[in-house]
Amino acid sequence: LGNTDDLMYFTEEGGSDNGVHARDHTGNFYTIFESPIYSDETTGLAMSPNGKYMYVSYQGNGIIFEISREDGQPFHGKKLDVKYHATLPV
Repeated sequence: LGNTDDLMYFTEEGGSDNGVHARDHTGNFYTIFESPIYSDETTGLAMSPNGKYMYVSYQGNGIIFEISREDGQPFHGKKLDVKYHATLPV
């Protein structure tokens, strides 16, 4: 990660934690979103050029979502209001 405020976004395959997640430069884990309805693999994560829209799909369901923040800020902003997961010692 280039900046200490940056997050690295990634998708998770199926199961109870499928969705979009992120890690920061210290290894903290964040859930950006998870679906209580779809349990299929999330894939195709992309951002709009201005960073204000995130796109992700549920592969088996053939559904693509366009996601934006409620505050209108880009996803590469300094603060995201997300669920925090404790990191495990390395």
